[in-house]
Amino acid sequence: MSFIDFFRRHPNTIDEAFIESPMRDNWYQASSYYPSPFALITTVDENGDTNIGPYQLTFPFEVIKGRSFMLCSRQNSNTDRHLKRTQVCALNYVEYDKKWLKKIVDLGYPGQATADKMKDSPFTLIDSPSPGREADGKRFPKILKEAFQVYECVVDVAQPVRDDGNTPEYFVLRIEKILMKETWAKNLANGATRLPNVPLAYGFRDGARFWFAQHKKPFWFPTPTDRGPKEESVLYEANRLDPDVRFTREACKQLTSIPKPFIKTALKGIIKRAKEDGVSEVDIDYVKKLNDER
Repeated sequence: MSFIDFFRRHPNTIDEAFIESPMRDNWYQASSYYPSPFALITTVDENGDTNIGPYQLTFPFEVIKGRSFMLCSRQNSNTDRHLKRTQVCALNYVEYDKKWLKKIVDLGYPGQATADKMKDSPFTLIDSPSPGREADGKRFPKILKEAFQVYECVVDVAQPVRDDGNTPEYFVLRIEKILMKETWAKNLANGATRLPNVPLAYGFRDGARFWFAQHKKPFWFPTPTDRGPKEESVLYEANRLDPDVRFTREACKQLTSIPKPFIKTALKGIIKRAKEDGVSEVDIDYVKKLNDER
């Protein structure tokens, strides 16, 4: 029976009983199935050259008041050493291109010097457009021209992170800037009518194969409007629009009568007016003031 025939005859496992999967090293790969996007992390090596390290184990850490990522790294890897020395990196995200994936696996092979691993890199290294983060051969790495999105980070040394000399090591990366190609930035600002085709990594299997997946076209479902407090969805939308203007819950209660198709436009109008008035927090009194004026 071929591999394809097996899965045609076994479309799902719903009625099977659960059995225990042994807790092996690298459990997320060797004891389970865990697909996720991955970052191509650029750092500066001891010779001042930019190094690329592919990392699946990167996760959002602080997402509301703080903006940070957690990185799990093998002790004494290139990225680990460089981060300890420079405390600076960039997380580059590329879209799916099958011809890149084998090269990405090669970039993650341990023990290679930067000069050796970068000889076959399919990516173009360019300076960051962020003032003060241009590649300097000391701390600041180049970024990938082919990336659709880049997180420019510094190590947050104030976060208590375990460093016991064992594998792995943990870094909290404070995000200083999010860079994005203009098309994707406009798409995000205008309500995300489409999403980038991000490759997913399943990791190593049997020590011989590294698995990737390409998802099909993303689809969406509308968020529920008849569950929970009505102001919750308004509050969620309002405080995602502009980091310099925050809305209180009581203010959002005053806006629940606005039809859902128009709420984003209304919120943007309030934010624009708040900035003109030098207001950083939109509370119930400010909303009532705008309503009285109208």
